[in-house]
Amino acid sequence: MTAGRRILAGGLLLLAAAVLALAWMSRESFTRQSQDVEEGYRGEALENRTLLLQKWLEAGGRPATRGGGELKGAALPDHGTLILLHLSQPLTVAETESLLAWVRRGGHLLTDGTATPFEDGRSLAPLHAALGVRVVDRHEGRAVKDPAPMTCTFKGDNPPYRVDGDDRWRLVPDREDDWAYRMGSDGKFVFLTRPEGEGRLTLTPDLRFVYGQHLTQDDNAAYLARLLNFRPDGNPVVVWSRPVDLSLFPWLWAHARALVLSLAALLGAWVWRGWGRFGPPLADPPSRRRSLREHLIASARFMWHGGSGAHLVRRAREALEARAARLNPAYPALAPGPRADWLALASGGNPDALFTALDDRPGRSPQALAQDLLVLERARQRLKPPPSSPSQDAP
Repeated sequence: MTAGRRILAGGLLLLAAAVLALAWMSRESFTRQSQDVEEGYRGEALENRTLLLQKWLEAGGRPATRGGGELKGAALPDHGTLILLHLSQPLTVAETESLLAWVRRGGHLLTDGTATPFEDGRSLAPLHAALGVRVVDRHEGRAVKDPAPMTCTFKGDNPPYRVDGDDRWRLVPDREDDWAYRMGSDGKFVFLTRPEGEGRLTLTPDLRFVYGQHLTQDDNAAYLARLLNFRPDGNPVVVWSRPVDLSLFPWLWAHARALVLSLAALLGAWVWRGWGRFGPPLADPPSRRRSLREHLIASARFMWHGGSGAHLVRRAREALEARAARLNPAYPALAPGPRADWLALASGGNPDALFTALDDRPGRSPQALAQDLLVLERARQRLKPPPSSPSQDAP
């Protein structure tokens, strides 16, 4: 097994061990338990908190449907009413323009200024900015225990409406005179409405009292009916309250389209460039252990290229001259030329090559060092006493 396969097998074993350990630790977390699931309107109300509102609208002669997700004015009914309660993400500028165009064609828009799930001014900030309205916090973030219900009085109506809403938020228009009807004091209002083209805009800071059974408490239903009666007709109503889970790709396409296209182009270029390499895997090359001779040759070559050539030639020269000194005691006293001649006579070598190899001056090339090593080692192996040594001849 190759090293890569061993690493892969080890990683798979570790992954399997981790999965088994996780399964063992969570063995008590996925036990089946019987649960009663309700059917009908009561079961649907567990998921749809505005179901009672829809049935109440239908009982009053206003066909009601539930919507959610991206707001598109073209998808809303002409001359209908939109109760805007929930947004999966803050309203965009494009949605704001489409919504206002639908209102000008005859629609009636009733908004919750602190729509869920944000429950602050972020949800409808582009719409409020386009209309010159701000949502302010009367308590400036301070917690209020057991807030009292709001009391709302319309001109000419008696008695006032007792509304189970949040007294925290208020609407502050840049120009109060732009709104034909408003309810509040000191420049902070709980209700603003005005005609817009052929339709009508109705803004409130909070409509949380329309959810579930809250609609049946106090004067909540009567107050909502009073708001809807600014357009007294039986046209359809869309309750915008359905949560929509946003996927990652549409969000990236809307906010980072250039990046997505660039990554797709890079991925396509990479696939096109490496298409020829995608094929059946090649067989592993046969493994062969190196012999001792090959190992010694490779080690010597490594040492030679590492600068050990000059050292090896010097040691070979010292070994040759030590052997020559044992055979001829007069050898150390000879000059370089006679030394080379005597070694050539005793080993049968070339005097000129021996004279060059005995020269210990630095600066020799690797090829010359290899030749010197060969000459010196061959002379050492063949060295033997000559028949008559020059140093032993009598005068």
